[in-house]
Amino acid sequence: MRQSFTIVTPAPDLSLLTIQQLRAAAGLDDGDTSRDAELTALGVAISTDIAAACNVATDGQRPPTLRSEAVTETFWSYDKPLEMFLSRRFVSAVTAVSEQGSALTVPDYYLNADAGLLLRGQSGLPWCWRDGVVSVSYTAGFATVPPDLAAAASDFARIRLSSNSRDPLVKSESIEVPDVRSTKVDYWVGALPGATSGPVPPEIMMRLSRFTNVSIA
Repeated sequence: MRQSFTIVTPAPDLSLLTIQQLRAAAGLDDGDTSRDAELTALGVAISTDIAAACNVATDGQRPPTLRSEAVTETFWSYDKPLEMFLSRRFVSAVTAVSEQGSALTVPDYYLNADAGLLLRGQSGLPWCWRDGVVSVSYTAGFATVPPDLAAAASDFARIRLSSNSRDPLVKSESIEVPDVRSTKVDYWVGALPGATSGPVPPEIMMRLSRFTNVSIA
């Protein structure tokens, strides 16, 4: 099966965090706007990193996002599949489904919204999709960010802010004052603890498991 994926209505805001949540992650008072530009950029950056780490599909023109977007997907089927795996999960609405140019309506199809899974139906029974072109227009992603996703993003923001404020190679630092001030700094040698090949730390990725897409060969 081959398919094409197009974003019809991009998310107006890619960030998983509000500016108030970003200020809190930075340890700022709610009304402190002094770092809003920096924090806004950080919010988009970590949200995009999270979406990419969760294998969220993109059209190649816009960054991946877990925020709500309207998309259209076209499948070219050659093997009469029992189900269509949509490229985006957490589907809030299906606006159009067509099979070989003929429009389908419920109960001609059934949707598993969280899994992003579309099943064919006929006469109230499961059916297989016909070979040919199947087109699906739908909205997927979150208009309101779930608390557990926002919490993971907030902790990721704190980690990123902390790493930006110190030398990540420093293992420990001690300062002695008595008569003459002296500073001793130990540096990590080799790979840094917790370092991964991707930008999202493993402790954050563990909390994102329910938002992560499994690649279907």
